[in-house]
Amino acid sequence: MFYRFVRGDPQRRPAFTLVEVLVALTTLGVGLLGLSASATLVTRMVGDGSRLTVAATVAAARLETLHAIPCAVATSGSAVTRGIEERWTIAPIGAPEGPAALEVELSVSYRLRSVPRAGSARTQRFRGARPCR
Repeated sequence: MFYRFVRGDPQRRPAFTLVEVLVALTTLGVGLLGLSASATLVTRMVGDGSRLTVAATVAAARLETLHAIPCAVATSGSAVTRGIEERWTIAPIGAPEGPAALEVELSVSYRLRSVPRAGSARTQRFRGARPCR
């Protein structure tokens, strides 16, 4: 900080030079640009997290549906729910006279909004077994 005389007043008063003001404004501008860029990134990440939550909810609902139906009528299939593509396969496990359990494989595919290009679908796979008796 430099001191200068104001209108012949012999008392010294603190003042900023033009260079100091320009440096301060430049620093503030760079900080604000960084803040806005990170805010955009956070917004995209929150949107992607929402999409992941929807995919997990759809998968859980499908698994509950497959668990609720009898083993004799459970079949493989596919569906689209809330923009999430689902595919499931069901295979019997156990004795030929009647399966002791069913092996269930479920895959859910979804697109993240932060990656708009083609082929950016994400897939999650779930595999398990459910008893028939």
